Amino acid sequence: MVYPFVFVIAVFLFVSCEKNIKTACKNCVILNASLDEESIPLERLFDKIELICLETTDNSLIRNYVKYDFLDNKHYILDDSQSILFIFDDKGNYIDRIARIGQGPGEYTLICDFSLNLKKEQIEMLSPYRFIYCYDFNGNFIKKYDLNFLHLPSLQRLKVLDDENYVLWSVPEDKLDGICVISQETGEILNSYWQDIFIINMWSSNVFYSYNNKTYFSLALYNTVYEVTKEKVVAEYEWNFGNKTMNINQHKISTGMYNYQNDSKNLAEKIKNRIIQYEFIRNYQNKQYYYAQLRFEMKYHKHLFFDKNTSETFFFESPLEGIRFNPILYFSDEFMIGILNYKEKDKLRDCPLIDETNKQKLLSYKEEDNPFLIKYYFKTHE
Repeated sequence: MVYPFVFVIAVFLFVSCEKNIKTACKNCVILNASLDEESIPLERLFDKIELICLETTDNSLIRNYVKYDFLDNKHYILDDSQSILFIFDDKGNYIDRIARIGQGPGEYTLICDFSLNLKKEQIEMLSPYRFIYCYDFNGNFIKKYDLNFLHLPSLQRLKVLDDENYVLWSVPEDKLDGICVISQETGEILNSYWQDIFIINMWSSNVFYSYNNKTYFSLALYNTVYEVTKEKVVAEYEWNFGNKTMNINQHKISTGMYNYQNDSKNLAEKIKNRIIQYEFIRNYQNKQYYYAQLRFEMKYHKHLFFDKNTSETFFFESPLEGIRFNPILYFSDEFMIGILNYKEKDKLRDCPLIDETNKQKLLSYKEEDNPFLIKYYFKTHE
């Protein structure tokens, strides 16, 4: 998914420079995997499935998911269409929301991302207009960072890098860096890097994830996943699909700043026609698996698990007919969380990993309700 403000920027800005292409993986882990689909029973990967009914009220109605996180048994969901951060407890009961749209102190115009900062005990909400708004976990305003000195057209992603720094992402234009590291204390920029082709980078939205106190960076059209540090990105691992492995540099999709619309159309056609076979929608990992969610022909989402202990891979669109992991919002050592599509609820009732209590929840699910979260508990291995 590419967000509307990215398209607005893209109409005016395009980079024809093709320097510093980030596709080579030297001295990193190579994940050899097949893109041949197979039937995988749910019991092979998971012990049980739990449904979380997000309470539907006038104050908690969600129109669009853009970012999700889970902390201290609470679900945090950002709806970018409303610029509201909703908070639910572990059972799905509505707790609160941060909705401060306006021009006054502690108020914002638009929010595109958020980050939960456990050490500072605050929620940081990112505005594409180069501001970070900080609130405590009760929704009280703390402070605002003004980042207009970055001279970037728009910010898209925010992540806590470590105890002292944030990392920010903006689709890089010509001769500008896409990744910036700033101080949590002062908001001062400490470093920036990653110059690359604008049209390739703008195709990505879920660029950061965290695991084991590290932050990782990946793009939709590159196979490499990088660790983010204060100084640079370091190639950590790379997906290898044999003769199906994508090399985006073989496709001439960058023809100049005045040809953006044609280049964008050309890229979309290559993806739809499987000339470019896949896009990475998300990358995650836990102690047991590397995981990637891939999209084919701009519509089919498929899922790849790579077992870290055995190097065994599992690749499928649906482990049970009619049930799809689309999308996976959260990935931990114990479980992963996705969204249950209302149209799939009836087929889920036959799933052997769902107990009678959760089957009863499906019977109460109405189309006008908030979407259910679906929580998959990974099978434990001794």
